[in-house]
Amino acid sequence: MTSESATLGRTTGETLADRLRQIRAATFVGRDDEIAMFRSALDRPAETAGFAVLYVWGPGGIGKSALLRRFADEAEAAGRDVTRVDGRMIERSPAGFERAAQAANLPGRVLLVDTFEACQGMEGWFWDTFLPGLPADALVVLASREPPDHRRRTDADWAAAVRLLPLANLSRAEAAALLLLRGVAEPLSDTLYAFTEGHPLALILAAEVASRHDGEPERWTPHEPAIRTLLDRLVGNLPSAAHRRALEICAHVFVTREDLLREVFGEQAAELFAWLRDRPFIEAGPEGLRPHDLVRDLLIADLRWRDPGGWRVMHKQVSSYFVERALNAVGSQVLPTQLALNYLHRHGDVMAKYITWRGRGEVYEDAYRPSDREAVLRMAERMDGRPGAALVAHWVDRQPDAFRVCRLAGTGQTVAFVAWLRLAEPDETDIQVDPLVAAIWQHAREAGMPRPGNKIAVQRFVNIDGEHPTSSTTMDLIYMRGVAICLREPGLAGTYIHMPNPDYWAPVLEYVGHDRLSGDLSSVFVHDWTAMPVRPWLDMLQNRLLHGPEPAEHRPQLAPLTRAEFDRAVRDLLRTWRHRPSIAVNPLINSRLAGDDELAARVEKLRTAVEDAVDALQGTSRGDTLHRTLAATFFHGTHTQEEAAERLKVPFGTYRHRLSAAVDQVVEELWRRATGADS
Repeated sequence: MTSESATLGRTTGETLADRLRQIRAATFVGRDDEIAMFRSALDRPAETAGFAVLYVWGPGGIGKSALLRRFADEAEAAGRDVTRVDGRMIERSPAGFERAAQAANLPGRVLLVDTFEACQGMEGWFWDTFLPGLPADALVVLASREPPDHRRRTDADWAAAVRLLPLANLSRAEAAALLLLRGVAEPLSDTLYAFTEGHPLALILAAEVASRHDGEPERWTPHEPAIRTLLDRLVGNLPSAAHRRALEICAHVFVTREDLLREVFGEQAAELFAWLRDRPFIEAGPEGLRPHDLVRDLLIADLRWRDPGGWRVMHKQVSSYFVERALNAVGSQVLPTQLALNYLHRHGDVMAKYITWRGRGEVYEDAYRPSDREAVLRMAERMDGRPGAALVAHWVDRQPDAFRVCRLAGTGQTVAFVAWLRLAEPDETDIQVDPLVAAIWQHAREAGMPRPGNKIAVQRFVNIDGEHPTSSTTMDLIYMRGVAICLREPGLAGTYIHMPNPDYWAPVLEYVGHDRLSGDLSSVFVHDWTAMPVRPWLDMLQNRLLHGPEPAEHRPQLAPLTRAEFDRAVRDLLRTWRHRPSIAVNPLINSRLAGDDELAARVEKLRTAVEDAVDALQGTSRGDTLHRTLAATFFHGTHTQEEAAERLKVPFGTYRHRLSAAVDQVVEELWRRATGADS
């Protein structure tokens, strides 16, 4: 010890306990409201009515023990004696608890009980016998992973004497302060906060890992030992492999209900659901069970690192359940089921950047009402001026049922709207008023979509508070409505999605199979449901999640071809018939004619479709002649049209006339098949 430090110790009379208390005060972050509540109880005279028990609860690592240490320092600074009890360290019996807390029977004592969940077996005795026997001026703080028993929350005798204090994660500012104390500054602190969502223990462990990367946020990823440590603290030991799998399923899906577990575990579902429901990091709500967000992320990160094949198997086990619910939901369940289905994609590289999945009912989607007209037109004018508002006014009068609005839960105020126009044969007035709808309709007609009994659906307006939409909980609702229309709209031939900021939304819309058009329609994305119906579309999305997007050169681009584009593609395919690489990049490779299998299989299916169309010419004298003309030109190895005419022994002019007629008939037959006219 230096003379300076020795002098400091002697002159101040400071002990190591004093120094530790100072360090705790200097490094403790947040919990201002909790500390203020505790101080108010310390300052209140014994005869003044107020709470005598403060019940603190939250998941492991949330900071309960640290808060109790701070409470002890506050109590001692206020001149109160403190008795500490750790539920893990005592004999689990009334006598054992009484021995550990004996000093709490002295007047003015503060009793702090950590890990109170370990005392659950004697809770009845604790509340009915032990607490009533303490002095009137006693102050008790209980810290537990478990919320208080519901009887204590509803018991009239204890209602006024108990304050409930659930601990939440730290705010962004509090987390930044905690990380700064550990040498982590912005922008890395923002990255760590995004991963931990402010969970204190997770922040500390993440900071330790991040310190190895010299503060470079782009290089930081959750470290497996840190994930394992956090899981051990938050989740603890699990009873069996089935319990672990049930917990992993609960982490993967939006909410868990017993019928989902029954699909996987059969008769064991009820037991596993009851076990999940009792976990301190699981919240039970009206829709089912959902885990703490950090627990979700840690469990899935651990599973995908430890057993990627097991993660894929688990995903497939549950996805069919959510698909069927989404396809069969009615009424108010439509959007929640779409949300649950899309939530399975939150770990994908694309969807998670656009969908938040964080709404908790602060905004809800509703049908448009006439009383919404003023708010809707006002938002339209803010975003697109008077011409834009006039377009909205036209369509809201023409198709009011096409409009959906989003409202604030507290006030019912309209804060967003979207329109999904249904077009089977638009009125001439609609075409004249709305040039974009006119262009979309022209494209749909050229692509062969509108047929008797079906229609196209057009997302024409998306407006949130008069602004172009970006990711938000409100946009989640609008997006889910679009998914519901894709999945459930009867007689749907195609969907056209117009976005006012298409560059922003292009990656996610193309990921979900809506391809961007060009030219005057560059703000529009389209999916042809005759080329890729709902079930294959869902299979495609699942494959993209499990295996990643296909290489660009192999990825189906299902924007439907216009008739002119289709005609050119067929003629190009015939000209390049013997060169398979050319067929693989022909626009028809992504049409209904080729299906949606792997590229090699699509090439073969497309060639078969063309051969079938050529063979369909046979059966009449003229048809047989046209068939021979095509075969000689494209399939039998001739190098020029002159050589083909010579082989057929006909004048070149006659040959050219027959070839043109034959190709026209093949194009017509293939168009009929591609647009579903033969189904």
